[in-house]
Amino acid sequence: MAPTHTFAPLPSPQADNAAAITKLFADGGPGTTVLLLPSTLYNLVTVINFSHPYTTLATVGYPTFETGQQAVLETRGDKESTAVFMLNLSGSALKRVHIRGCRGWGRRKPESKEEEERLRREGRLGWVEGGGALVLMGGQQSEDSLIEGCRLEDPRGWTAVHVCDYSNRPKVLNNIVGPCGQEASGGPWADGLSVAGKDSLISGNTVFDATDGAIVVFCAPGSTISDNTIIARSRDLLGAINMVDTFPFDRDFTNTRVVGNVIRTEGDAYIRLGIGCGMTCWAPFEPGHMGAQNYGGHVLHNFLGPGTLGYGIALSSAKDFTVQGNAVLPGTSFSGDTDRVPWNAPPTAFITEWSDRGRTPGCNIQEGFLEGEVSYLIGTESGVGSRLTYEGGQLALDVEGRSASGEGGIRLRGARWEVGQRGELLMREEKEKSQVGTGKVLWTSGSGGIEGSNPVLKFSMAGQLSIAGADGTTFWDPTAYLRPHLDVLAQLGPRKPKVPKDHLEHPNVAFAVSEPLLTIRDSEGNIQYATSYEYAHGQWELRGGQWISIAPTDLRGVVHGLADGPATPGPPPLPTSSRPHHFSSFVKGLASDINDMRTSSSAPPAIPPRLSPVGNPCPSQPTFLYMDPHTAQLFLHSSPSPTHPVPEHTHWVAPENPSVVDDAWFVFQGDGNGVLYARAGDNVTVPWATATNGEKPPVKIVLKGLGEKDGPAFEMWNEAGERVFTSKR
Repeated sequence: MAPTHTFAPLPSPQADNAAAITKLFADGGPGTTVLLLPSTLYNLVTVINFSHPYTTLATVGYPTFETGQQAVLETRGDKESTAVFMLNLSGSALKRVHIRGCRGWGRRKPESKEEEERLRREGRLGWVEGGGALVLMGGQQSEDSLIEGCRLEDPRGWTAVHVCDYSNRPKVLNNIVGPCGQEASGGPWADGLSVAGKDSLISGNTVFDATDGAIVVFCAPGSTISDNTIIARSRDLLGAINMVDTFPFDRDFTNTRVVGNVIRTEGDAYIRLGIGCGMTCWAPFEPGHMGAQNYGGHVLHNFLGPGTLGYGIALSSAKDFTVQGNAVLPGTSFSGDTDRVPWNAPPTAFITEWSDRGRTPGCNIQEGFLEGEVSYLIGTESGVGSRLTYEGGQLALDVEGRSASGEGGIRLRGARWEVGQRGELLMREEKEKSQVGTGKVLWTSGSGGIEGSNPVLKFSMAGQLSIAGADGTTFWDPTAYLRPHLDVLAQLGPRKPKVPKDHLEHPNVAFAVSEPLLTIRDSEGNIQYATSYEYAHGQWELRGGQWISIAPTDLRGVVHGLADGPATPGPPPLPTSSRPHHFSSFVKGLASDINDMRTSSSAPPAIPPRLSPVGNPCPSQPTFLYMDPHTAQLFLHSSPSPTHPVPEHTHWVAPENPSVVDDAWFVFQGDGNGVLYARAGDNVTVPWATATNGEKPPVKIVLKGLGEKDGPAFEMWNEAGERVFTSKR
């Protein structure tokens, strides 16, 4: 019969209990059980090696952690991060033991070597470079290994538990894991549970304050990850449940089920990504990823919140995934600083890569998912940024501040965008997170009806931004002034043929905290509307065939400290919306609206444009800046079509003499010079430049339209507020 040993710690504090326990396992053979004394500390200098299959390490009486009676193992070796090694040992079990890794660094790593050394003297030993898991289990030759009811904290290596590659039927059940590592971007971060076993069962665990992935699923086909609770309590977390890795089973997530887990935050802690499906949720997209998609996983009936996340559930580079029945709990918001990853869709509950990109084929996803760019989502940081850009179909914001990002309007650094009760768009000052409807008004569209019309701001798939009431009455439509000119453009055709692409480009609307506060671009990158037309050097380029529409000043809203005032009379009040107040229902409605937009050409009725006959320009008409790709000329004009300037409506052209070229583009360079480049075949020339890169170079371009002081004009201004170039004759 296999022996059972009750082991008391060695009398010397410097003695290595790990070596003594390993000897008991080695001498006892398969089936040996070693029991540790309750509420007793065991210092480990080396690693406990289970040595044989069907061996068990546990606390006498198998107490739960809550009793305070579990034996405590502490890793104390200078360069040792692992406490327990049960690799390739079938039937091995670790039960009801408390293991401390003793990293001891807190939320962030020490700021200096001196602080690191002080912490070490206090017994907080820090990170072990290249260190392994606190507990290693599983492995290719292992079946039915188990970790159950343990308390695992503060690993000095990359993870608390590594269920090693190709293990069979491992189980990690009802453990409390965390904290693990230091949060990004400083790190070094660490996983909670890292699972690479086939037919694994990872269930009933609580993982808190992990900093890399709380539960990382390395393919693990046939595995079930269920009923776990993941909490970011006092440290930010990159990803709660990761289905993003491609090894060791070559992207195979067949019948890997992530079911019934809860993902939430507390206090100021933040989770960048709740559940990521596919490698490019986690990493930047590269062309080689197109044929390399994780496949076959299931994400079912999980709960997001309460708390603050960047993205809830995301899919990119995922094939044949099923994502159904997942829910957002009340008190949950999705936000983040995306300034480092501006290409991504803004933070939201449910996001999948654009369907035409071919990165999510065969996926069966629930209602409420938006489409957008999904690449390196963990580049999103906590807090809020200076800018958010929504592509067509991604934005619907109601008067109570609900959107696919949760409640509270569109929050940026120091400001909040919201829809006013009368259907106007507002930007308010927000020094701290505050309620919709409060805070000083910094900008308003100045339009609207009367209260009670339940206005909603939407940005359609076609690129129309508008605020409309429940009855379809349009209160604000900032690009209505341009539509007659777009009709002419459609009749005449583009000057530069569209280059075929392997995917669609999308219109976008950008909200910012500095001018231009609001910018609307079409799918070709042309600016259809902006609240301001000032552009900094090094950040602005006009490609061949592109144009900017300089909206009339009376359509650009009112800036700075405007108090709520009387509105334009509108329709009588409508009954309160019957839509449920919880925003998850609002998101579902948004996704339904987007689907309708894809299948219908209907849109809210447009505000009649203020346009004089084309032959008689007046201040209510737009002015265009156009880069002609064939003549290498920059035109400032107010012609019927943005891309077809006619002499009688041309205010300025540079250079005056046209060239015959294949392409041209204008760049406002970092040295202050505005340079027009042209290409004919392989030859690139400079037909014209502003020659403003002198002692006091300009730092911004200012575009002025008809009706503006000194307009229409193309101007360049230096840092001292001096105009150093103007097109005005």
